[in-house]
Amino acid sequence: MPTHHGQISTTQDFRLNASVLSVESSLARSRQRSLEIHRLDPECRNARVLTAGDVREHREPLESLLSVARSGMQALYQQIRDVGYVVLLTDAHGVAVEFISNPSIEREARRAGLTQGGCWTEDQEGTCAVGLALVDKLPMTVHHLEHFRTTNRSLTCSASPIFAGDGSLIAVLDASALESPDDRRSQHLVLKMVDATSRMIGDAYFLRQYQNQLVLRTSGRKDFLEITTDGLLAFDAGGHVIGVNQQFQYDYGQSRDSLIGLHVHDLFGVNYESLLSTVNKNPLDPIQLRLIKSGSQCFALARAPRRLPVAHGVRTRDAIQGSTDSRLTTLAGFDAKMHSNVQKALRVLNKGVTVLLQGESGTGKEEFAKAMHEASERAGAPFVALNCSAIPDTLIESELFGYSEGAFTGARTKGAKGKIVQANHGTLFLDEIGDMPLALQSRLLRVLAEREVVPLGAERATGVDFQLICATHRDLLKLVEMGQFRLDLCYRLNGLTLTLPALRERTDLTALIDSILNQEAAAASAPPAELSADARFLLLGYSWPGNIRQLKNALRSALALCEDGLIGVEHLPEEISASAPPVFPPQKLFSTGWSLAPSTSEDARPVSEKTELLQALKEHNWNISDAARTLNLNRSTIYRRMAAHDVVQPNKLKG
Repeated sequence: MPTHHGQISTTQDFRLNASVLSVESSLARSRQRSLEIHRLDPECRNARVLTAGDVREHREPLESLLSVARSGMQALYQQIRDVGYVVLLTDAHGVAVEFISNPSIEREARRAGLTQGGCWTEDQEGTCAVGLALVDKLPMTVHHLEHFRTTNRSLTCSASPIFAGDGSLIAVLDASALESPDDRRSQHLVLKMVDATSRMIGDAYFLRQYQNQLVLRTSGRKDFLEITTDGLLAFDAGGHVIGVNQQFQYDYGQSRDSLIGLHVHDLFGVNYESLLSTVNKNPLDPIQLRLIKSGSQCFALARAPRRLPVAHGVRTRDAIQGSTDSRLTTLAGFDAKMHSNVQKALRVLNKGVTVLLQGESGTGKEEFAKAMHEASERAGAPFVALNCSAIPDTLIESELFGYSEGAFTGARTKGAKGKIVQANHGTLFLDEIGDMPLALQSRLLRVLAEREVVPLGAERATGVDFQLICATHRDLLKLVEMGQFRLDLCYRLNGLTLTLPALRERTDLTALIDSILNQEAAAASAPPAELSADARFLLLGYSWPGNIRQLKNALRSALALCEDGLIGVEHLPEEISASAPPVFPPQKLFSTGWSLAPSTSEDARPVSEKTELLQALKEHNWNISDAARTLNLNRSTIYRRMAAHDVVQPNKLKG
């Protein structure tokens, strides 16, 4: 630990030093990806600025972050505005969701894409500061000619990533100037200021994210503890680490995965109840602690949870809301559609409304149902799941409704409780409800209407009380038209319908991949792993027919195959690695007069996809939004497919 001799932590310098040492190789890799993977033309300017409606979709999941980020952005802007800088905050998808600029340069900044709604991912703009911060997860300056696009080479941009307590990258802070000195060293101070502000925003968000948990603020020096925050640790009601900021990981030389789940006693050798008692008695007194693993000493201030843990397993409304915030919010990630789903689910929670979850196979419908159950007042009772398509028609009736003694040949001597009775006072989850036989649909409808069930072979009905959540990847109304589903049951199930987006449609795919990679590594007790840039871009560009389930399996096998902690293309399943676009001939990566060589091989994607894309674009006069709606895709996917198939809008073709 760098602070064990009582020195002030230098984590910020550590991050910047790591960035500076690797800047040349990082820029070179980015230029190569821009040419060979993203297939961009440096001479072509295709600045994307989203519409106000699209920006709102990107802002919604980040409202909690934005509420703490604005003051930090404003403070940064006040320090650098006189030298012509603008300040941007982008989401993990590279879209600027917040923007501060001097009105005198706003028009010119907007033309350069330095405005709200501007898209600054590497696959859109090539080598740029925000794009590199998203890929390398380090503070980065991209100065003048280092930009890939020739139209960006008068800019200087310094960007720094912002991380959540679970380790996922959630945003990027950027300061950019339209004009600046040619010497790259002139931007060193700006980069330090941007990085310091991004860490401050991240720490403020951490404190809000874990406001209902005990949080320790650590520092190597007691005298500065009250005015500066170095490490941050959040603990659950049992005293286990559930959140840790980057600074603590750097200071103590341990990865997030090795810290998450550790008990406070295993970490510092102190009793959790005693720690809580000390916090309540003397909240302003620094606590001296020693890290068990390294013997390093530090000082800490503890912030008590806003709502203290509830004893004896009793779940109050506040405690329920606390669990809601964690599980459902984690599933929502930073995707606008998922965020909207969670907000709607919370509004109907505990109100007896039947919920129907729709979405492709593997999108996490059962996980969402479990999260709703755990957040509800029924959380202490069972969550019972039944997949209607996985059980033969001859058995599903007894599985669902149960049976009495001797109800049929082969029945258990004492009979068996059905899933409905097992879920009494809890939640019943019926997956693939569209595959339920028609005869059973009638019985289920009666159970829902009368709130009682009669097991097979029984004469008496058993009263039941349960929350019903159903899921399907099929269109129930179309099944009704085909005579395969009862209309009255369809309306009974349709109290609230939530559609979970396919993985390829999620706007937080980068953060989701990192989160699942961390989860899989922890589950396998494996050391933390990183994705190579090429592997990451293959994962981001893949269509994911199996959705989250397929992603988990792909990362699980990749973790098992990689040996040095770096997952490359060769470690990915063949169906993913084979989806790589054709590679261009070698380019002169550092030349200021780059030319884009034509592809010498056929597009690796199916021709039918390109044909379908062209038909939709021509049908809608090349309106990207309308074409996206027709194909049931998001705009970013349309742009990605256009790039992959060399499809260029007519008004962007050079004569």
